[in-house]
Amino acid sequence: MCCLALSAYAQVEFPMGSDVVNVKEEPYNAKGDGKTDDTEAIQKALSDHPDGDFIIYLPHGIYKISSALTWPTADKPEKDYRRTILQGESMGGTIISLQDDVPGFENPDFPQAVIYTGDGPNARQRNSIRDLTLRTGKKNPGAIGIRFNASVQGTINNVKVASGDSAGVIGIDLGFTENIGPLLLKNVEVDGFDVGVYTAGKSNSMTFEHVTLGGQKKFGLDNDNQMLAIRGLRFKGSTTAVYSHGPDASMVFVDGTLEYDPGKKAAKGITAIVNEGELFARAVVVSKFKSKIKSTKKAYNESFSNTEIVEFSTQENHQLCHSPKQAMKLAVTETPNKAEQKSMYWTSITGEYGGKASDGSDDSKAIQDAIDDGAETIFFPPGGRWTINRDIYLRNRIHRLIGTEGKIDGKGKFIIEDGAFVDITIERFSTFASGITNRSKRTVVLKNMYVKSYESDDFATGDIFLEDVSVGTIRTNFQRLWGRQVTMVGDTKGPKISNNGGSIWILGLTARDGNTVLHNFNKGFAELLGVNVIASDKAKNSPMFINDNSSMSIAGLKETLTRGNPYSKIVEESRQGSKVYALKNTDLPHNETGGVMMALYTGYAPKQGQNEPPKPSMDKEHILVQPGKLHLQGNVEDDGRGDGLCRVPVAWRKGAGPGKVSFSDSTEYETDVTFTASGRYNLLFNANDGYQDRTDTGKVYVFDKRYTTLDHSGDNIPSGRGADAWISQFDNYTPHSTDEHLRVANDQNDAGKIYLKYDLSALPGPLFDAALKLEFDADSIKKPVQLNIFGLKETSKEMNFGEDKLGVDWKSDELTWENAPANLQQAGGQFNIRKNSGGGIDTKYADFIGIITINPKAPLGAFLRTPALTEFFKRKHASGLYTLILTAVEPGETFIKSRNAGKNMAPALYVGYYDNSRSVGGEAMDGGYTLTKVNIDIVNLECNFDLTVGYPQFVQIEILNESGKRMLTVAARELAGEKKTNFKFKAKAFPTGKYTLKIIGEAFTAEQKFFILN
Repeated sequence: MCCLALSAYAQVEFPMGSDVVNVKEEPYNAKGDGKTDDTEAIQKALSDHPDGDFIIYLPHGIYKISSALTWPTADKPEKDYRRTILQGESMGGTIISLQDDVPGFENPDFPQAVIYTGDGPNARQRNSIRDLTLRTGKKNPGAIGIRFNASVQGTINNVKVASGDSAGVIGIDLGFTENIGPLLLKNVEVDGFDVGVYTAGKSNSMTFEHVTLGGQKKFGLDNDNQMLAIRGLRFKGSTTAVYSHGPDASMVFVDGTLEYDPGKKAAKGITAIVNEGELFARAVVVSKFKSKIKSTKKAYNESFSNTEIVEFSTQENHQLCHSPKQAMKLAVTETPNKAEQKSMYWTSITGEYGGKASDGSDDSKAIQDAIDDGAETIFFPPGGRWTINRDIYLRNRIHRLIGTEGKIDGKGKFIIEDGAFVDITIERFSTFASGITNRSKRTVVLKNMYVKSYESDDFATGDIFLEDVSVGTIRTNFQRLWGRQVTMVGDTKGPKISNNGGSIWILGLTARDGNTVLHNFNKGFAELLGVNVIASDKAKNSPMFINDNSSMSIAGLKETLTRGNPYSKIVEESRQGSKVYALKNTDLPHNETGGVMMALYTGYAPKQGQNEPPKPSMDKEHILVQPGKLHLQGNVEDDGRGDGLCRVPVAWRKGAGPGKVSFSDSTEYETDVTFTASGRYNLLFNANDGYQDRTDTGKVYVFDKRYTTLDHSGDNIPSGRGADAWISQFDNYTPHSTDEHLRVANDQNDAGKIYLKYDLSALPGPLFDAALKLEFDADSIKKPVQLNIFGLKETSKEMNFGEDKLGVDWKSDELTWENAPANLQQAGGQFNIRKNSGGGIDTKYADFIGIITINPKAPLGAFLRTPALTEFFKRKHASGLYTLILTAVEPGETFIKSRNAGKNMAPALYVGYYDNSRSVGGEAMDGGYTLTKVNIDIVNLECNFDLTVGYPQFVQIEILNESGKRMLTVAARELAGEKKTNFKFKAKAFPTGKYTLKIIGEAFTAEQKFFILN
């Protein structure tokens, strides 16, 4: 009888003729009585059966051993340590017990495994340990329970590893050599040891489900750089439950329970999970620990309740179509494990059915005859090869095919049809013909096997379960599939997995070579937890994942490159006829092999829950110099509810500003924008999900010129008399003009001040806007720094700033602490506006303009645009030179970039000026204004005229008589650009004569003659 794992004590038996290697039978004769040393018997059984997919079977009993059990070697190194299955009858009934105080197991610094399955780097396929308990005894502190190595397909299942006195180095070691994995640990318990389970590696992955750890001294689970997919891990103990570390470490951990229990010891402040790699955790209950997670990597979308890690990720959620930030959570069904037919009733295809192993003959008829004769369970003995060259139809009463690790090859496929049972299990095959086609409504369970392909036709509606399966391709149609440790092998012509409208949940997916891993389409659902893509050196012409009008969630993706050639596109997604969007290789962080790492991707529109309004966002501030265009990138966060579109419709528009604004496409997330005039603009970015809408606002400062201390033409070509330098109190007679940084410091012993000189002599028109921007090394600024800004006065070109002081045209290679104009022998400090003093500058020669803040977190860093600054640069300086002086407000020193750091780093002055050849709307306007004739009512002498200015500005309108005397002030006010304004005045008190209408604007002066007859 073979009744697989209804419980820890479910018995696994095999029929006569199954060719399993029973260690209690000849020639091995193990006793299993708990007294006799069975080491030699078990080791001989192992050594006699290398590389053959043989089952080394231990019936119920206590097998006392005194040294390590080692997997067999073969005739070639690449065949060593593989295709070997150590099988007990049940976890509770089959016990391998190491004696107490065994030589070789006494030193933790030189540990030794009780069961050793062989080293790498060659792949050790299809190794398994099942249905037994391993005891490592007492006084064996150097013991490691199991050093397990399996690759592509292999498992430790229904196994308990226990230390007799809690001593020992590791319970299960999965990191002792290279190239371990992919593999599955399921229904495993480890009691005691320093570390319960240790994992390590760079290229493969491991899947854990329902693993229980307890009584460890250092860590329950210690993961060193490996990729793990874990569900249902339980821990109870007095140390950290999970420690994940290493530059390429990646872990997905869901549905766990972690309990701190110090026992009789005093409680300590212990963290449940310590993480130094990529981590996605969800639905992990944590009790009695001081803290739930300590992560050196930044957390995103973290959500905790009092006792649960609701969701935690070390990367921002990646999306192409609007979706919730949280991973999709499909319902999970456990792999069926029903009571099976007693082994005495199993049917072998040998004997009366005529099946023959390894002779190359076609066994199709033998298998089909056994099925059609009503066989319920058919087994295939190991050690040989069975061949089918035509399709086999699984119908009638067939309920289970068990390979006992046998091989089936040939051109034929197995076709699943409806039968007497609603489910069918196929398990424990090292190869399984050309694949499986499902044409039934039956539940299909595939376990512990290699199979080339699985596909279901349009009539197959039953559920599918894959566990510890290596498969080439999977094709499903409107079915539900649950997978645990699925390895996709081979370079396929199409996608490895095609999900047509079904539901797929996989814990631990490894995909080798190239092509698309999953094509999810026709409203399908797919949740992948822990995906390791081992990319070949072939060019990748298709994306790794395609989500076509469907729902998909990927938690924990690691791409490993063997010889370059990564996937250029990681995900392509479209929804409801939208255009196809792509998440590219360059959008994600990379590991040491060059492959990508992704903690979470979501692409689904939820059908339930309250619709939250969209959250549009754009950069808060921009600077643009005319006649350039600005590239805008809008972003929208949305939960995908609403209309369920891939991307919420958006609209850009002008909110405020002097001129016209043109968008290259106002309905796209990315667009270019141009402006007809300089000034400050508010741009609005609106998103509407069909039910609710929201708007974000950003500022754009548009200027006509960018001057620096390096040039006076606005084109960044060195020219003019601009300059920058800093002065030092410490070496007060030394100029500082060649450094790449300018130092400002409020230090009583070594103060520093910065002088910036701008040459505006070539400014094309009257200035109406000015802003200062400073560049700095963001890493050097730990917190915002405030600097005073003063403007050097110039009442005449030859203005004198005192004895031995330089003038307005100071030279950077001459400027020192002693001769700098307006400098006082003070370090700096707060400026007192009421007293008009402070800041280390003589206000007799310089005016306080304001404070500029250097803040790495501010959108523009260090940027000042104020009326006071603009008014300073509006002043008429005969020299055309304008000097700003910067001093420190608080104690400490700060550095900004100088002209010597390059044209892009030099202190910059942005200016807007009046262009009297056009209006703010970009229309041609000679002189910058239009003025109608004065209309005079000859009866009432009521007069009026229309004035339009090209740019917003302040204007003063007066009426003058023939001698130039002002008769009347008509208006003195701000006028909007391009807006015609009608002005009226009464001339009834004016004597007969000639008069002049005089208009004085910031950018122009206009006059018009008219005659009054009174």
